[in-house]
Amino acid sequence: MTILSLLFITLFASCISQTDSGSKLSDFEKNPDSYTPTASIIYSADYVINEYQQHLIPSAESIIGQTLPPNPRFRKVSGPDWLTVDLNTGEIEIESLSNQAPVTFKVEAFDSSNSTTVVQSSLKTIAVNGDPLRYQQWHIQNDGFIKTYSLSDGEAGVDLNLADVYKAGITGSGVRIAVSDSGGEINHDDFVGNVLQGVHRDYTLNSPYIGKPTPTNAHGTAVGGIIAARGWNNKGGTGIAPFGKLGFFQFLKSSQSASILIDQASGDFDIFNYSYGDTLLFDTKSDENYLDHIKFQTINNRKFYLKAAGNEYALSDNNLCAPHNANAPFENESPYMIIVGAVDAHGEKAQYSNVGSNLWVTAPGGDYGQTDPAILTTDLPTCFKGYSVAGSFQLNDFEYGHHENINCNYTSVMNGTSASAPMVSGVIALVLEANPGLNYREVKHILAMTSTKIDPTHNNSYGKDHPSNVFLGCSDLNLAGHEYEQGWIENNANVWFNNFYGFGMVNAAAAVSLAQNFNQIALDPLEWLPMNTPQIETNPNFTNAAFATDTTPQSIPDNSATGVQKTKIINYSGNLKLESLTLEIDVTHTKSGQVGIELTSPANTKSILQNINNSFILDDDQNLKMRLTSHAFYGENLNGTWTVKVIDGQAGNTGTFNSAKINFIGHQ
Repeated sequence: MTILSLLFITLFASCISQTDSGSKLSDFEKNPDSYTPTASIIYSADYVINEYQQHLIPSAESIIGQTLPPNPRFRKVSGPDWLTVDLNTGEIEIESLSNQAPVTFKVEAFDSSNSTTVVQSSLKTIAVNGDPLRYQQWHIQNDGFIKTYSLSDGEAGVDLNLADVYKAGITGSGVRIAVSDSGGEINHDDFVGNVLQGVHRDYTLNSPYIGKPTPTNAHGTAVGGIIAARGWNNKGGTGIAPFGKLGFFQFLKSSQSASILIDQASGDFDIFNYSYGDTLLFDTKSDENYLDHIKFQTINNRKFYLKAAGNEYALSDNNLCAPHNANAPFENESPYMIIVGAVDAHGEKAQYSNVGSNLWVTAPGGDYGQTDPAILTTDLPTCFKGYSVAGSFQLNDFEYGHHENINCNYTSVMNGTSASAPMVSGVIALVLEANPGLNYREVKHILAMTSTKIDPTHNNSYGKDHPSNVFLGCSDLNLAGHEYEQGWIENNANVWFNNFYGFGMVNAAAAVSLAQNFNQIALDPLEWLPMNTPQIETNPNFTNAAFATDTTPQSIPDNSATGVQKTKIINYSGNLKLESLTLEIDVTHTKSGQVGIELTSPANTKSILQNINNSFILDDDQNLKMRLTSHAFYGENLNGTWTVKVIDGQAGNTGTFNSAKINFIGHQ
């Protein structure tokens, strides 16, 4: 992949409100006007086929419905060019399974040894219900030739593997998804039939906030389309869960108070999608009441919370180029949030996507839509607002005046972890339809076990070095003798994990298959399903001394890969198998961004929870008192010696390692 020079981004370190984590395009003005949708176009005929339903195409023999000649051969008597009949078998093939209006056709059988013996069908009609822009959605099915109107195509197979899921008739039907974002155009043509009534919220209003979620920009509408644009309505593209049900929240323009945070994580929804984040260049802790609410809802009410990892991997200030940790944005350190990173159409980490030990999985997020493909999805209708608008500069031809986008109702330049998070929301909707009885741990386990190990050799643009080596004009922030990233690591439970990709890229077909049949050892080598045993947290309030190191300050060697270590021997009664853990770190340091945090298990599995020379160096933040989550030890046993290592990655500033506390989460 071509390595591009760093995109310099102005930093607003004092701003702590959540903002969308998606496209880098500008927000557009608030649109107060209502938009009236046009009804879906649904074709009816004697034979109606949907995309991905090739198995429902009839044969010539079944259409004829009469006794055939002795040595039958078959042919089309009349009909469209896109319908062909196999001479020998009578198998009917349709060249394109995307929106073909009803047409008439007739087939016949004849005796191969006596062509005058003919049996002919009556005149029939056939139609295909599809989505005309689906062929540009590489994240659904990537044949290696899809450019999504950009200059380059992606790599075959880099997609969510959805074809077999749709073929089986699984579409997310009945699953309710909340899109808490910049509002949404609930009257979009491609949401007809998929938008819930009376549940939308506008958090610029007073409680109970119920109201029209008037969009302040196109972001929330684009996110909603990725999840559940209506399928096979002969309009636009296809959502991941094309019959899922959507509710939209106008959250990003609110005060984002603790009470609003809790409210937008409540209600009669199965899945909550949060494609937003914040760029905090200093250590902080999230609101405890909000985190407790997320935990309670997840455990007791089987809610799923999906959060974008963030797009700040390439932050800079002068010649310092430092990546942001996916653990750093608010709420992202919660083990009850499913944090999602982004990959491009080539199956590598997207340049912007934050990485970290708290990633659960990754999904397509795309590039910028000019050189390499972004994501095609719904946009604010008309050519006067949204991403696809009249203007002097467009990233590609689709964005204004294109014959497939005359009304500018769609965009081909959505990108970011804002795009990858709703991909996983959609897949979870499919999994829940396939097996409504799953609990939240089972769904997360299914995702962990079935996701694809992409970029298997970790041979991407970044490799294992500090990303300052990748971008032009940046000071080298590597540390001699220190491996900045590990790539894929296999832990003692034979589970693979990567800070760039979590457990891998979501594989919808494999996830649905395991949801329907727990006995597939090839898909679930841990054989944890069903997960009926209680989940245990050993130190939920970080007050249990049995899971804390000593508190004697130890000097951290300056600019040294040796670092300083504290160990803790854990003797927990019972055989606790880990599902996750959260470490609370206390470091005194004059420049916290230089500090790296590593944790090693009794089985010698190492997880890098905080990389050295990270984005905190851009804000001169002092001290490091925060929580960091890691899933790298998934399946390992708890008992034994755990080692916390603190490393100083740059010369000239020093500090001490004071203490560490760990909350282990798992089951017996």
